[in-house]
Amino acid sequence: MSASIRGIPRGGWSGAASATPASGYEIRLGSGLLRAASAGWRSYVVVTTPSAYRAAKGHLARSPDGAAYARWLDWGHLDDLAEGLPDSDLVVGLGGGVALDAAKYVALKKGKPLIAAPTIVSTGAIIHGFFARWDGRKIVGSVSNWPWIDFEDIIVDYEIVLQAPQHLNTAGLGDVLCGYSGIAEWRRNAAAGVGPVFDETAAAPMLASFGRILTKFPATLTADGSLTPAGIDLIVNAIQERDALLLRHPAAPMADHPFAIATEEANGSNWVHGELVALGAQCVAWFCEGRSSVLPSWLDTCMVRRRPSEIGVTASQLRRGLSAAAAILSTEGGGGAAASALADDPLSGTAFDDLWDYLHD
Repeated sequence: MSASIRGIPRGGWSGAASATPASGYEIRLGSGLLRAASAGWRSYVVVTTPSAYRAAKGHLARSPDGAAYARWLDWGHLDDLAEGLPDSDLVVGLGGGVALDAAKYVALKKGKPLIAAPTIVSTGAIIHGFFARWDGRKIVGSVSNWPWIDFEDIIVDYEIVLQAPQHLNTAGLGDVLCGYSGIAEWRRNAAAGVGPVFDETAAAPMLASFGRILTKFPATLTADGSLTPAGIDLIVNAIQERDALLLRHPAAPMADHPFAIATEEANGSNWVHGELVALGAQCVAWFCEGRSSVLPSWLDTCMVRRRPSEIGVTASQLRRGLSAAAAILSTEGGGGAAASALADDPLSGTAFDDLWDYLHD
């Protein structure tokens, strides 16, 4: 748990590296937790979305002093949310990634402690105190200079989370397995004689974590394939452990998240984060591994929606996303770091048609 003191949150408008790491939090998981916790909140406001608030409000011991609905993460919009809420002891984020990141902004702006009560476990926003700077639908800067605020508490209430459509929770495993894109890129570069030899030892911790997920997750499901509290535990633990297990090496660019950012910006649309980064990782792996990869079967095992038609991405939207990602990724690398295979926009023309067919196979 973060070492924040009620009323004095740790945070800042830059320097996200100072935030408590994911591994530093004690996430509380269980049934009835939100009602029990909220009974002790003397004065609080919530930052949420309409669907998340409908799911959670019946589990609050008493109503908040104010509620703000986050439509998107543009900072002008978030300023309006903060100014429209009364002063209180606490800011509580109720919802998914958008609601939680908006709550981080509001709490930092007001100088109030922040409690996260996710209603779905689809993204690392539930364990990351940092959040992006948004100007409209464009992200400004990078993680190193983003704002941050430590959570006072993180509450995952099974009774709320298990109400959500199942794919919104299993998307959290997509946000973990997408890390495979770095392994695929390093292996490809090494096979082509570019950069250092692939280091199996360096990749072993992340690959071992994937193996544990693929073995244990199916065993948590009911006979009809439904999620259980044990499955939610596994997803949350995988998200929390991910940062420490990522393959952080100059030879292993991670293009999945830049792909997601570029695709949303290029199309002026938003998708479920864990599903979109998983789609980006599939594109990378397909290109790097000879138009075939183990990743789709892994995503299927974890019930992560992975086909563009399932997640609502059209062919033209994917084309725009890949082209925009190439523009972003072509400026990265240098300093000994490898550029992503997507930097030269290799998945265009007939290659895109083949990729599109593969993604739906």
